[in-house]
Amino acid sequence: MKFSEKTWPFKMSTAIGFFCVLALSVVSQPVLSSFEQDQAKKQPVQEQTAAKAGAKAVTKPAVPSASPKRDAAFEAWLDAVRVEARERGISQATLDTALADVTPIVRVIQRDRNQPEVKQTYARYLKARVSDWRKSKGAVALNENAASLQAAAGKYGVQPRFIAAIWGVETNYGTVPLTYSVFDAVSTLAYDKRRGKRFRRELFAALEILDKGMTSFDKLKGSWAGAMGQPQFMPENYLKYAVDMDGDGQRDIWQNKADVQGSIANYLKSFGWRDDQTWGRKVKLPAGGETSLAGVQADGITPDRQCRSFKSMGIWRDLQDWQSLGVRRLDGTALPPRSIPAALIVGDEGDSEGYLVYRNFCSIMRYNPSFKYALSVGLLSDAIRAGAVASASR
Repeated sequence: MKFSEKTWPFKMSTAIGFFCVLALSVVSQPVLSSFEQDQAKKQPVQEQTAAKAGAKAVTKPAVPSASPKRDAAFEAWLDAVRVEARERGISQATLDTALADVTPIVRVIQRDRNQPEVKQTYARYLKARVSDWRKSKGAVALNENAASLQAAAGKYGVQPRFIAAIWGVETNYGTVPLTYSVFDAVSTLAYDKRRGKRFRRELFAALEILDKGMTSFDKLKGSWAGAMGQPQFMPENYLKYAVDMDGDGQRDIWQNKADVQGSIANYLKSFGWRDDQTWGRKVKLPAGGETSLAGVQADGITPDRQCRSFKSMGIWRDLQDWQSLGVRRLDGTALPPRSIPAALIVGDEGDSEGYLVYRNFCSIMRYNPSFKYALSVGLLSDAIRAGAVASASR
């Protein structure tokens, strides 16, 4: 990782901005935005609808902004893509289908420059993602999909509530409409200079998916960044981690809930998830703890392999060492007596609160390399479990 901010603890206005933008170029992730900016604006309407009518949230499809015409420079770039694609074994028929009408989209570039993981405070971000609607709907989803979630959990060793939480944060449990052509989205970002090399790979991966008949052209819809289906996998990660959970011969992350849930679980497992641990917990810090507890990774215990690349997480200490330094549960009681490596993430400055996170937090970060995103998944998973238990006891 490359960072120019103060090492740690994080100050909202600098560290997260650098982390989220720069990490995207080095960390494998299926998700870049997950419609988060639009969802933050629409969430209050969704919650009111759910509260009044008990109905699932309905989101009006976003219409991509007017696109520029394909100029000579873009046409030349696209010709080079076609040449390389044919060299990679992609058929002419697939190229004609996928690229005949591909057009750069202005709004995709605008969204890429204004991702909410960078722009929003912790409080605002987490309030929008861990909403009352998502918590209540997640508890229902956990119970209604118990069989398929448990099957994924049993095969890949990921607790059902975490699978459900990612599903919820990504596409509101599969209810968010996918409106962007994957080929338009990834072509736009591949042509753009900022992350062109990375998205050129995604474009060839999308062409491979279509060429091998893994899904149809009409199904290749996604987010503004080309993240596909209910779990919002980028094309490269679809090829690597999507699974056919129900054995029907298709890896259908668009409509098949079993495949969606199994693919999320497989992804987390591939990045070191352990089902004997949770993600972490929100904690209360001692006076001055936002600065006094700071440290660099090299000065603490060696974290798990999945966490070592995230240098800006700072120092890792045993949970009991954090206890000795005055960190407590949010209600002021002692931390759990377990001995486990943990790092402290400080959110918005001045609230005397933070989050002790464990190795599984790093696995979530591999899904989307944003502390805010990973915290939203962890907090939502806790709320989903509590809601499901409460519902089952009624």
